Amino acid sequence: MKDLIARQLYQPAVVLPLLLLTRLMVTLDFNLAQVMFVMVLRGSQHAYHFALRHTVARQRGEASVKHIACNNCC
Repeated sequence: MKDLIARQLYQPAVVLPLLLLTRLMVTLDFNLAQVMFVMVLRGSQHAYHFALRHTVARQRGEASVKHIACNNCC
């Protein structure tokens, strides 16, 4: 069990969100209300872009749209 936990902790899907959350909490001085507000706001932005992408795909009659330019693209 210890080996399983050690292997899973080094997965990028586990480590990166924890690092981002830690950085956000340090930036906001560990204020949980502000952290939750920022997380909800970012989640709503992702949901909006997801809905926009699928709406554009339906209007164009395409199966999927791979990329819509935005200010926050990685």
